[in-house]
Amino acid sequence: MARLLPGDFTPEDLNIDIEEVFPNCIEVFYTPSISDLKDAGLDTQDLSLHKRKIAEISGQDHYISVYPIYTLPTHPDYLKQKYEQINVITIVIDIDTAPYSKEEVIDVLQMLPAGFIKDIRYGLGLTKEYQAIISAIEDHSDHQCIVIGSEETGDSDYEYFHLNMNDYDEMRCSCNRITERARKAARITKSATTYNHLAYRLGVEQKPLPTNNDAISKMLRIKITNSDKQAAMNMVTEDKSAVKQTDSVTLAKLKSDIELVSLERLITSYAELLDKRTKEDTWQELFNQNPFILSLAFGYPAIKISDQASIGGKRLSGDGEKIADYLIKNGMTNNLALIEIKKPSSALLNKTAYRGSVYCASTELTGSVTQVLDQCYQLQQNIATIKNNNRLYDIESYAVHCILIIGRLPVNDDEIKSFEIYRRNSKNVQIITFDELLLKLKQLHEFLGNDSDSDKDTSL
Repeated sequence: MARLLPGDFTPEDLNIDIEEVFPNCIEVFYTPSISDLKDAGLDTQDLSLHKRKIAEISGQDHYISVYPIYTLPTHPDYLKQKYEQINVITIVIDIDTAPYSKEEVIDVLQMLPAGFIKDIRYGLGLTKEYQAIISAIEDHSDHQCIVIGSEETGDSDYEYFHLNMNDYDEMRCSCNRITERARKAARITKSATTYNHLAYRLGVEQKPLPTNNDAISKMLRIKITNSDKQAAMNMVTEDKSAVKQTDSVTLAKLKSDIELVSLERLITSYAELLDKRTKEDTWQELFNQNPFILSLAFGYPAIKISDQASIGGKRLSGDGEKIADYLIKNGMTNNLALIEIKKPSSALLNKTAYRGSVYCASTELTGSVTQVLDQCYQLQQNIATIKNNNRLYDIESYAVHCILIIGRLPVNDDEIKSFEIYRRNSKNVQIITFDELLLKLKQLHEFLGNDSDSDKDTSL
């Protein structure tokens, strides 16, 4: 009886063809199903047009070669190679006999090293956690082929980059350690965030994030000098040096591709934008370049799923009736959150008092709140379909967190009171102004600067 694959697929269910190149060496080809081609909007008349080579296995020369391609029909690069430059990865492996049946192909693919996708349905290649390894090789070599084996790491004379297996394992383990640090930091941050949420509701003092904690500090990789006060956050480097990015205003990318950037410069750019008349698109672009600002709004590490996400349709990237500026998730619980971004110039209150010193919320504010609530409703109604059609199974809509970024704080005491009364009673939508986000950035800069001065002689 054929062994079952994940999802109760049998080997016979896979759309692959096995062709012998020469004795004891075969090539494996993948042909999409008609339903997948329809989902991708491709012609279904001639399936051979979409046939792709995905593997080559030789028992004579003892290797497995994989050709990583995208196999998700909704991906814009469906059936194209996964990596910008690398199109084949060859692993020298202890195999003496090439497989000649689908079941044997599946069994041989299980021999791939840790870190490789071993299920043909997901396009082979490295898993997402280790794609930084591919990017690093592409930065150091012009070759399109990687060979992983016992030779010394470096370019070869045979048009391939050789990666020593020990070097591969060390880089993979480094990625694992960094991921574990991030998870530990997320647990610590989650504890602080839940405490502060209740403290905020109860009107008591909140606790700062314990950035001196070993897990937090290692995740952030922070070092700021007196002569050049820069915030540095990096989850993929192994040193503690801060890297200047004079051509960038971004603060960080809180995922596997986080870069070190200048916090001071980001604050300056943010403040300059506040003093100009800007469109919503301008702010959406700034937040898109700087997802760390969104994490500040939440108080916990947030992972972006999509910007301009269609939540009223079947796919996040499609044209739906309801479009959210940002769909993100809690990195620890996978619970989803919606962020709607308006303009700093958006009015928060009516210009004239309703009665005495009481000001009503503006139509723009109340309309925006209703918009976010409707987006939340649509998301919860369509969550099962969205997860299925986008193959995003690690998202949940237990209690969707809604955030509205809008306007600037009033300056008049009566207006401030009216605005605070309104937003503190908006229990399902968290309302935050552009001024408050800027203040959070400045406080972070000041805190890190003071922390750096006091810990000059101590290690992270």
